[in-house]
Amino acid sequence: MAGYKSLKKPLLSQEVKEAIQTSITDEIFKPGEKLPSERELVDQFQVSRVTIREALRNLQSAGLIEIRRGINAGAYVSEPNSDPITENFRNLIHMGRIGFTHLIDARLYIEPRASEIAAKYATKKDIDRLHQVLDKAEAQVATSRKSARLTNVSFHVEVAKITKNPIILFITESITQSYSATIIELTQTQLRRRVIQQFIQGHREILDAIVKHNPAEAYEMTRRHLLDTYQAYTHVMPEDQVQEIDRRIRQENHCWSEETKL
Repeated sequence: MAGYKSLKKPLLSQEVKEAIQTSITDEIFKPGEKLPSERELVDQFQVSRVTIREALRNLQSAGLIEIRRGINAGAYVSEPNSDPITENFRNLIHMGRIGFTHLIDARLYIEPRASEIAAKYATKKDIDRLHQVLDKAEAQVATSRKSARLTNVSFHVEVAKITKNPIILFITESITQSYSATIIELTQTQLRRRVIQQFIQGHREILDAIVKHNPAEAYEMTRRHLLDTYQAYTHVMPEDQVQEIDRRIRQENHCWSEETKL
């Protein structure tokens, strides 16, 4: 007879996770609400406390719940967020699967379009929030270049919020929280204050286009800013370049330069 692999029943913790996950996606438990206690879940599922804790850890890793300690200890349903995407990005970074060249290439697909949409639909409240981010970044340059850069890069997240598209927002947040933060940490002493101020000024030019409700200009200013950012980082992180994509980005930069001459 042919040999067959043994069939194993899925882990009980996985079954518990899937059951609780279904109750969250079906909105039996809504964001901010507390799940039943561990003891109650043990009684309901008729499994061990170890199994329940494993299921809750998996739900937390998936970004579906947060486990709180202290007076209001327990498992609470999370608001939808980009944490799982960010964690996957971080894993890919640590594995050496993605680098700065990939980052800028991806951003060139996403962020100019987000700025274009922002220029069409930004409210006064949105614009005030963008001004506040850049004002804060400029104030931090003199005391902490790292803090200034972290604040400045959040400008792109605030622009993404204006699109009202959670996919664009979550991807932008994940890029900012994972690789942008990693780059800033690695190069915190390598970029001069003048370069950081140029980055902030690039955002000012994007914001000016948004304030004027000029979508085409917002698109081009964002594209220009990303290409300038790539040029600046290639001087301090030359080993991080991916040849084929680097060639494509440089061609994009050349095309932009030719367009501006016309």
